[in-house]
Formats: sequence, C-alpha cells, structure tokens
Amino acid sequence: MNVRPADEADAETVASLIDHATLWVAELGLPQWPFPFPREEVAAAIDRNEVYVAEVGGELVATVTILLDDPVYWGERPPDALYVHKLAVRRDHAGRGIGAALVEWAAARAGESGRSFVRLDCLRKDPGIRAYYERLGFEHCGDFDDDARGLLLSLYERAVRATL
Repeated sequence: MNVRPADEADAETVASLIDHATLWVAELGLPQWPFPFPREEVAAAIDRNEVYVAEVGGELVATVTILLDDPVYWGERPPDALYVHKLAVRRDHAGRGIGAALVEWAAARAGESGRSFVRLDCLRKDPGIRAYYERLGFEHCGDFDDDARGLLLSLYERAVRATL
C-alpha cells in the first residue's frame, strides 16, 4: 500500500469514497457524514494538505484526513496528538487491513512529528466501529454530543508506540 498526500485531481475520488462509506453506515442505521459530502470541503482540506490517499496496485482505495488539532471535539489542548478523521476504505477492499494500516501510518506520522498520541472520534452507537478501534489499541476517553450535526460521538486516544 502506498500512502500519499491527496492532490486536486483526487478530490472527486476522495469525496466519492466518503460518500460510499456514508451510504454503507446509513444502511446500518448509523448516519454519519452529510451526503453527498460537500466537494468544496474536500477541496479545501486537500489545499490545506490534510487529506491523504492510499493506493493498492495503482488504484486509490482509501482516504484519511489528518488534523494537527481538533478543538471542536477535543477542546483546546497542547500540540501532543494527530487527529484522524474521515477514514474511508472502498467496500471492495474492506477486510484487508487497509484501514488499520492507515491508522498505523497516522500513528507513525504522529511519532515522527514528536506527538505522543493519535486521537479520533466515532459514532457512539456503533459497537462495531468502537470495537474495531479498541482492537487497534485505542482507549475510550469520553463522549461528545455534536449538536450541530445531531451526532453522539465517542472520543478515542492511543499513545504512539515506540519504534525500534
């Protein structure tokens, strides 16, 4: 798997990945992101160098957004973490460890930049995604009610693992 910064040419594919993930979780009764995901929001995040894509065999199969801070969900904090958002893997590539590999990639980036944690949020009422992140070593740190979007979220954190 190759992970690289998304560029302008990737914007529609990134938005499509998010849209497909949105539809999939909505079918499970768990609305998450707006549909269709605002293309201008994707383009702006790409311009800010926050969006990354994963390629397998030259095909773009996943995306993740990495933030240096997340005051909306996590409050004001020292610069001790990277924040993972909008992790989406193409359904025909699900179950191959791509999402977990992107989380590990984000953790490595956090460590390389001197940060001690990787943090993320997920839907509080989705036991599957919560168990997934817990299997990846994340610990539940609290909850956040996103009243603006009508979402109940759980906050998770994992210390960056030392590399040998």
